[in-house]
Amino acid sequence: MTPRPPFHHLTKSNLSPTSDLSQVISSQKDKLAETISINKGISFQGNIAAIAMENIFQLLDFAALTGKLEVNSPDNTGNFYFTKGVLTSGMLQINHRKIGEILLESQLISEEQLQECLRLHKQSNFQRRLGQILLEMGYIQPFILNESLLSQIKEAFFEALSWHEGTFVFYQNVAPAPDAIQLQARIDHLLLEGMVYIDDTASPEP
Repeated sequence: MTPRPPFHHLTKSNLSPTSDLSQVISSQKDKLAETISINKGISFQGNIAAIAMENIFQLLDFAALTGKLEVNSPDNTGNFYFTKGVLTSGMLQINHRKIGEILLESQLISEEQLQECLRLHKQSNFQRRLGQILLEMGYIQPFILNESLLSQIKEAFFEALSWHEGTFVFYQNVAPAPDAIQLQARIDHLLLEGMVYIDDTASPEP
């Protein structure tokens, strides 16, 4: 069996000057219906080694599905929620960048503020969310927290794109928790961003 190429084979360097990446993505849609059979009200599942993650996401977009996609790799697990094919929420069990790190690296909070809120987070037996504590302490504004959480969701999506082993299951009409941060992100746009993100993270430091 010939191994499938990874997502980052779609790069600016190997597209011709007249190529349009959105056309490359949309041209695959006709093949997706042959890859997985969809029945309304019935979940579907498969192996990431056989069906690339970008094809799974494109299928959800193409079929305008609503529900939860659970993705399991050997080292991590991700849950992504969709409404009519649009990504609305998502998270990894192990995030490469936690919300405190995102805020700290963006210089939106100080190390002292982060450590203070982490102590309060621990004192609550981790029942109070770190973001909520930061808000209550007046260290950030709500829109800053929302933007940082949205960045975390996107990074989770981009990370999942790079997975080449594991399994996926789609549960139709399953919604995220009511208090989960939500966005409205088109899959084709995220795939374009993901191409750049994966290329950047894979590139060696100059």
